[in-house]
Amino acid sequence: MGGAAAIFAATTAFAAAVGSSCRTAARTPAAPVRTAAQQPPAAPPAPVLAIKPPVVRVGILPGVPRVSVGVDSGVVVSEGARVLRVQRASFRPVAVQGAPRVRLLETGDDFAVALILPQAAAETLSVDADSYRGAIEVRAESGTALTVVNVVHLEDYLRGVVPNELSPSVFPELEALKAQAVAARTYALKNLGVYKARGYDLCATAACQVYRGKGSEQALSDQAILETQGLIAAHRGELIDALYTSTCGGHTEDGSNVFEGDPVPYLKGVVCAPERESWGSVKTSLPRSLLGPEEGLQRDVAMLRALDVVDAAVATPKALRALATDAEIRSWVERLQAALRRKGCSSPALLPLQRRGSFFEHVTSSFCWDERARRLLSPADPDYLLQVEDRASFAPSERLAAALLLQEGVLVPGPDNTLRPNIAILRAEALQILAAMARKIGPPALRAVAFKSFGAGRLVVEQSEAEEAFTVDPQVALFRTLEGRSAATSEISVLPGDRLQIIARDGRVVYLEAEQPRAGASSDRGSRYFRWEQRLTPDEVAKAIARYGDVGEVRDVEIKRLGISGRVVEVIVRGSLGQLPLRGLKIRWGLGLRENLFVIDRERSETGGVAHFVFTGKGWGHGVGLCQVGAFGMAQAGASFEQILKHYYTGIELQRAPD
Repeated sequence: MGGAAAIFAATTAFAAAVGSSCRTAARTPAAPVRTAAQQPPAAPPAPVLAIKPPVVRVGILPGVPRVSVGVDSGVVVSEGARVLRVQRASFRPVAVQGAPRVRLLETGDDFAVALILPQAAAETLSVDADSYRGAIEVRAESGTALTVVNVVHLEDYLRGVVPNELSPSVFPELEALKAQAVAARTYALKNLGVYKARGYDLCATAACQVYRGKGSEQALSDQAILETQGLIAAHRGELIDALYTSTCGGHTEDGSNVFEGDPVPYLKGVVCAPERESWGSVKTSLPRSLLGPEEGLQRDVAMLRALDVVDAAVATPKALRALATDAEIRSWVERLQAALRRKGCSSPALLPLQRRGSFFEHVTSSFCWDERARRLLSPADPDYLLQVEDRASFAPSERLAAALLLQEGVLVPGPDNTLRPNIAILRAEALQILAAMARKIGPPALRAVAFKSFGAGRLVVEQSEAEEAFTVDPQVALFRTLEGRSAATSEISVLPGDRLQIIARDGRVVYLEAEQPRAGASSDRGSRYFRWEQRLTPDEVAKAIARYGDVGEVRDVEIKRLGISGRVVEVIVRGSLGQLPLRGLKIRWGLGLRENLFVIDRERSETGGVAHFVFTGKGWGHGVGLCQVGAFGMAQAGASFEQILKHYYTGIELQRAPD
């Protein structure tokens, strides 16, 4: 808070100096007496820095060669009683009689510390095109470098931190953002003055908290900050060191296993997974005989049944193996057009429609895709796409239709690289093509939603931030999809946030497909860094660890000790000149890995030595304290920000920060 007091003192001195100079001018005997009309316009009053405590001083640009600060109304540059007004203030470092100073290029004036405010209090300053609330200080670091400090109220500082630490656009859960706001506020207050020797409290990078000023503020994170205003996390009445990590890989770690120092009671490793109570388990009594005989076909037929394109009598394995009739094909196409809410076009396809080549043309024409084929296929496309063994069997109009269906992903050649245009089509084959057509066009009834909860037969989902509830039909068709591979199931468990595709009739869900990630049930599974792999040669390992020691030619990396989460907390790098132990964060930094949660595989060279160390791991960050993506997962599962914070920080209480 000493920095804020100095700024207030400088502002007061400036006001006093202006008042004194005016009185002196009025008492000068030689000055002629002027009427009110002759008086020159008074200089506008100096802006007053009205930042109430708590104030944070953020080193936004440390050690830079120059900086430019401006605003539309112009700026006031001051140091003590000296005040200058310029449209824009550009500074560079200089040495004056051996002492470092900053020079205002617009006037040539030198300062030890220059305080910059906007002339219009309502405006915000721009620092090299980035905007910041509060005031800006430019201070000399050396004769060749200066440091730019943003002096800002704590809550305004958080507005430039929270959206950069947990993006509201990527993780739009208010309770998670509120937990992040409390953690960031607590961290800031606990660590004020860490960089005092450099003239500020906190840095603006991930070494402290990422801060990007006003230009990065977002409405949802602003709401989270406002709704938790003044709240901090404490343990036995003391501010905690609220460490947090991006992605913990399903389990956080004891702080003492990662950071040097004594164990901290609130930084204990905990599981990062939603409570079992938040899981939803949906069952069906639909006989498997009505789901079709094959994996992909089951899903396609079930969807077409839910869209009222085909009847139950056609969905049996025996019926699907039979040939499709022309009447059935016409009926299915017309019913699918209705489900897709598309007006059909006339088809020139030659009878019988059950001939595969005619079927391709009939489907393309009936859905009015003839123009698509003529205009969106380039002249060379049909020859390029129809590189099948039986391409000579197609009529010219059928060639264009088949090429378009191939391009759109509706049609796929058989295992023998044929399309068999002169063979009669089976019901199963026709329905799979129609289902692919349906998914390509997108039936309005097939809705992509996110799972929220399920209980007492009521399914609650979210779409475009709006919740909606449905009854689940006892004979709902259930499918589980793992990265594109679907399987019919009699029961499925889903977690909040899981993506679903549903079809509902009269408020009852008759088709439900859950797209489940292979990452599992961890709350932070939504992170793109949940799983990763990195390959390093022995030479690359040697270069990476050089900051900590030289072992010569690296021969092995041996894991010696694991933490409660399975993280590697001690390794030994063995080489031709000896061995080097690495512990805690030095493992991650020394090896250049995203996290300490990893296993090691070794690829051998022809001579038996290690050619590559293959590190397969989970997570991103140090793995201690609040898991940011995990907080998002917990919020999706219905946890409050207080529950999130008390889960990741053991034994804490929330309280109001002291003034």
